[in-house]
Amino acid sequence: MKPNLLWSVVGYTAVIGASLLTRHAAREAYRKTAGAAPPENPGRRDTRWREALLWGTASGALVGVARVVGQRLGDEARRRQERQRSRRVLKRLKD
Repeated sequence: MKPNLLWSVVGYTAVIGASLLTRHAAREAYRKTAGAAPPENPGRRDTRWREALLWGTASGALVGVARVVGQRLGDEARRRQERQRSRRVLKRLKD
């Protein structure tokens, strides 16, 4: 497997994992603060506008932040690995 493809898979896996964990944490936080489960379908008639907008805004923002963090961490890990590889090659050339 090519290194770029491997790091793309690692990066996307980190993003998906961070998004899933964040969504779960957001649901639990909503349950504790609101005292009820978050709306499963904000478009239903029995869901109040306030609940739908609050849940949509909060969960969207948190998942967006988690995706950015996951991408940044994945990219940083890739850069770190490339630097180490470059140092090893330079060391072999010097020896």
